[in-house]
Amino acid sequence: MFPQGKLEYLGHVVAGDGVRPVPEKIQTIHGWPTPRSPRALRGFLGLAGFYRRFIKGYSTLAAPLTKLLCHAQFQWSTAANEAFQKLKEAIMAAPILALPNFKVPFIVETDASGSGMGAVLTQEGHPISFFSKQFCPKLMNASTYVRELVAITATVKKWRQYLLGHKFIIVTDHRSLRELMDQTVQTPEQHRYLAWLLGYDFTIQYRAGRANIVADALSRIHEDSPASLFLISMPQFDFLEGLRKEMASHPAFIVLYHKIQGEPEAYLEYTLTADLILHKGRIWIPSNSSFTKLLLEEFHQSPTGGHMGIQKTLHRLQENFTWDSIRADTRAFIAGCLTCQCTKYDNRKPAGLLSPLPILVQPWEDLSMDFIVGLPAYKGNTCIFVVVDRFSKGLRLGMLPTHHNAGTVASLFMDIVGRLHGMPRSIVSDRDPLFVSNFWRELFSLSGTKLRLSSAYHPQSDG
Repeated sequence: MFPQGKLEYLGHVVAGDGVRPVPEKIQTIHGWPTPRSPRALRGFLGLAGFYRRFIKGYSTLAAPLTKLLCHAQFQWSTAANEAFQKLKEAIMAAPILALPNFKVPFIVETDASGSGMGAVLTQEGHPISFFSKQFCPKLMNASTYVRELVAITATVKKWRQYLLGHKFIIVTDHRSLRELMDQTVQTPEQHRYLAWLLGYDFTIQYRAGRANIVADALSRIHEDSPASLFLISMPQFDFLEGLRKEMASHPAFIVLYHKIQGEPEAYLEYTLTADLILHKGRIWIPSNSSFTKLLLEEFHQSPTGGHMGIQKTLHRLQENFTWDSIRADTRAFIAGCLTCQCTKYDNRKPAGLLSPLPILVQPWEDLSMDFIVGLPAYKGNTCIFVVVDRFSKGLRLGMLPTHHNAGTVASLFMDIVGRLHGMPRSIVSDRDPLFVSNFWRELFSLSGTKLRLSSAYHPQSDG
């Protein structure tokens, strides 16, 4: 193959100087007719939204058009037409975006106003991508503190493919953030959004508002008041540094690290960056690492975690982290959470009706049996076989080793019950594999004993 000066890929032209939209797509947008229906408007916004990374303040420009889709009746207005023309002009004048260089730190400039947020990702002064988003009514009425916090987390999540595993800088125009570096994280908002930023390596830099032009312009529609940005970066450094130190001496990590270095073509899903291993864009941790328990505690038991269920906790974990047994570990950790067991309701299917049992006539004709397990060892025995006469409540006990089978249990049953009282008319038990095995069924069939299984989800019914 011969080297090419540029390459067209998925609606973009990738060249040595950067990335730009395909000229044919731009011409299509330029000649787009005025939409006369919601369907036509959605088609235009779908094509324009595909190139929103090239447009500063896209959400602001497209706001009058997106509002039309929220109404039951489609009415094209003068404001919508102006927004339609401005959006087409902005796309036609879309700048060339630089290609990311992962050897150079990324700079993220974010800002939030009363109605929206904006951000720009740059390297060495060259823009790589633009991002803007309107706030919902709830966030519009929220404090500046919360809006700025949302702006940071939304921006980092948007560009996680660039930022995860690499050092980057967040630029703000709020002077007090320099003092927040040494403050303790205490507020609910801090704890809530801290989990979304766990795993990222970034610093905060102050920049005067008049110099933070791009992010400020992307966030504003009508407001002129300066916005503030909130710091939640300090807890991340200790975590990542501690993770790198442990991984540097962890045998499983070292083995996999060298394998990826030696045969990168055999480990295409893995990448090496900043002394860490990324698997499909997520930080990989060995299953036996102490950090797995730390992450589970942070994402489930901490104020940030909020004792969420298995799926939500797992989803938040897998945003930035992964290990081989992450699903099983998450399930086991939540199953052992005392708070969840005490406060959460049982979401299992409702228990069925109790099965009727025969009327008792005389002692040792109708029995129930079960096991008591997990006891301290005594002469190699850790289980107690319990047989109860349902008529007289008489009791027979026998010891069993930890590992026993149907034959062992049958022999013990004949020793403590059969030789003293003969074979019973019926036996009630749960659905233990030992009790429902072919051996037991054949034994009961030959002796004329009927095996009755206790009702599902009613363990008390087996006596």
